[in-house]
Amino acid sequence: MSGASAWTVLDQTSRAVSSGLDTIRRAAVPASEGVNRGFQQVTQLARERVGGEKDVTVLPEDYRQLEDKVDKIKLITEKLLLVTRTYTLPHNDYAPPVVESATDIANSIAAGAATLFASAQRVVGAVQPTAAPMAKTDSTQIPKSLAHAFSKIALDGANVLSDQDPFAAALKKFAKTQERLGDAKLKLDADITNRVYKEQSSTLNNLVGNAMRARRNVHAVRLAYDAARAKLKASRPEVAERARVEMEKAEDEFVAAVDDAMGKMKTVIESPEPLKNLADLAAAQLAYFKTADALLSELSPEIDELQVTNEALLRRGA
Repeated sequence: MSGASAWTVLDQTSRAVSSGLDTIRRAAVPASEGVNRGFQQVTQLARERVGGEKDVTVLPEDYRQLEDKVDKIKLITEKLLLVTRTYTLPHNDYAPPVVESATDIANSIAAGAATLFASAQRVVGAVQPTAAPMAKTDSTQIPKSLAHAFSKIALDGANVLSDQDPFAAALKKFAKTQERLGDAKLKLDADITNRVYKEQSSTLNNLVGNAMRARRNVHAVRLAYDAARAKLKASRPEVAERARVEMEKAEDEFVAAVDDAMGKMKTVIESPEPLKNLADLAAAQLAYFKTADALLSELSPEIDELQVTNEALLRRGA
């Protein structure tokens, strides 16, 4: 390689290294400024909490009033969300083990009844009505609601009785109604999950969440602003001008942060969503209870009639 070529390569390498160092320096400046600012904020917070610093910027009264209103909306939404979450859970209105135990008991009763019938046939020699064996319960097939559990138990119970037994007829009617009532309950769960729970979650995570993040930013920027003011007070004359520029910049950032947070808090307060969610919750419950009222109003007189029939049969048999 000639001398000229070597110098050219060396020059290109030198420029590349210099450019890389410039890039690193430019990237390091914001990082160092961020570290320095964070240190100033921590120092200012320590002075306020431990050192009893009195010269602290007070947030506007309007800002504090907005904070109070947002905090109340946030708390109410969180508590409603906690309860509304119940509708998102499977078989949320009963404990599955209780239903399984009841079914197991019904199976035992059916087995015992079959044994008694067999014994009676051997002793008396009469033909006794044969009850259909109750199907074994698959413990993995848990009913989806309390009403579905009632429906299953009632239908299983009806199947071990004679078709002429009024109790069997009542159990079948009860099972059919409870099945429809259970379907209505699942619709209630779906409606509240989609129209209320998800909307409440969105309100909390988005509207309220944005406001809370903006408030945390105000707190951080306020610390930086007060730290800059304290630094200006303690500055020597030769660096006072630079400290003043930093303080004015911090003040502008503080004012902008306060305005931003107030705007986002007003959005929370002026949002129709919390009340709309409550209205949707009440509407979904109303629809469900209307369905329940209609179903049970039809069922109850039919069971009453079967009860009268059963009592008459019992008196006749006596």
